[in-house]
Amino acid sequence: MMRWNSLAMIPLLWAISSCGSTELFGRYDLPESPGVASAPYPRLVDVPAAPPPGQTSASVPNPAEGQAVIDGLAPVTAAQARRADALSAPVLTEEERRRLGR
Repeated sequence: MMRWNSLAMIPLLWAISSCGSTELFGRYDLPESPGVASAPYPRLVDVPAAPPPGQTSASVPNPAEGQAVIDGLAPVTAAQARRADALSAPVLTEEERRRLGR
């Protein structure tokens, strides 16, 4: 494996860095096509400003409602955790495995 001297790398890096510019791929002043301009997708300028703290709306949900959903799902989560523990248990006991020769 070859070791490069850091001073020998300076001319190489200089030569490589002077090969191109930031406009290597060109700059194109192309307007949007009619299909793109009329697309129903939101643009960054269409995003509304954030409401003041504490104010909620259809686009800014109430954190208390989200917490209520989490609290409501807590029993379901506990039941699913118990079911996952039951399903993760081995299908065969150690005695059955020995009897099968494994």
